[in-house]
Amino acid sequence: MKKNIFTIGLVILGTSLNAQVTDSVALGAGYANESYYNMADGEVANVINNNWDLAFDMSNFGATIRANRLDEVYVYPGEIADWETLDTAGITDWTRYYNSDVNWTYGALNAAANPDEDTDLGWGVYNTTTHYTEGSRLFIVKLQSGEFKKLFIEELGAGAYTFKFDKLDNSDLTTEVITKTDHGDQNFIHYSLEIKEVVSREPNSNQWDIVFSNYHSEIVPDLYYGVTGVLSNHTTEVQEINDLPVADATFEGDFDSEANVIGHDWKSFNLDTYTYDIADSLTYFVYTQTEDVWKLVLTGFNGSTDGKIYFTKEMVSAAGIEETNNIEISTYPNPAISSLNISTAEPLKRINLYSTNGQLVFTDSNISNSLIQLDVTEFENGLYILEAVTSEGTSTIQKILIAD
Repeated sequence: MKKNIFTIGLVILGTSLNAQVTDSVALGAGYANESYYNMADGEVANVINNNWDLAFDMSNFGATIRANRLDEVYVYPGEIADWETLDTAGITDWTRYYNSDVNWTYGALNAAANPDEDTDLGWGVYNTTTHYTEGSRLFIVKLQSGEFKKLFIEELGAGAYTFKFDKLDNSDLTTEVITKTDHGDQNFIHYSLEIKEVVSREPNSNQWDIVFSNYHSEIVPDLYYGVTGVLSNHTTEVQEINDLPVADATFEGDFDSEANVIGHDWKSFNLDTYTYDIADSLTYFVYTQTEDVWKLVLTGFNGSTDGKIYFTKEMVSAAGIEETNNIEISTYPNPAISSLNISTAEPLKRINLYSTNGQLVFTDSNISNSLIQLDVTEFENGLYILEAVTSEGTSTIQKILIAD
């Protein structure tokens, strides 16, 4: 799905609403971690990425099952009835399945689906009568340790996944049930076949916009390779501008909901210097859950030593901030260059000035008249939120732009 920004909110083109911020995240040596990131608040979680094997879709109608990038997933070529006797003979000739980096709803266990059958979800078939998805394939999972597990997703019904797994010699059978309503605030719940436990690692879906991670990408048809890059939350949309200098780039038109719009190709390995070159004239505009738009520019990458990624960000549209007019107030000039005049029809108890990320940058509770003149020369250019509060506790919110 693509969303047109002009149909849903306030748009200010070519104007920085918030000061540019330089930031970085570190994925650790060998890209061992993932970094979940909120454009306004920064990193919200930096979590180890090798302590799980399966990730189950928690959305109401989702049936996606993704696999850890370090595991190998194969479909057993025999019948479900072979559960007790199956082995890995000939596995080197079997197809290995991968998660999609384009769409979160297409996991490694969904990849074997017959594209001509709408009800075939890869690991199971959706029953249009019972509304259950019933397991239809056996899987062999080669864990990061090198051990093989056989796996059968028995069903998804009434909001619960039921699955079983065992060693190939049938000596360690485990059956599990994961109920969606127990974990409804997250996109995926992760599970370790090694320790036989749910692993709580992903922040709530409304807390993050993008994730910095190491994952597989289909470099050419049917050839997957491990890459390090940026994927967007399913509630986040991104627009790429690649034909203008970064300073001149503005967003316009459609935003894209594919997870890998930012992806990994903003960098390339330089064989002469053994460092990474960052693409010139490449800008991303990130449309967040709060309907704000952020300009994101990737500026550096350290590689596998510490997995550090450098970037700049700045808010360029604050559609998610709603003004209120509970008391009569006039602010001028707006944009404010050197001073801001605040005129009210009733006495104020306090005025507060906030940056768009919620930081209080100024407050004044010593107000003696109905016309207040605020010196703004000490504030950086950008968008601010003015809150005016009366002695009765009534308040008004207005957006104030400070410019040169």
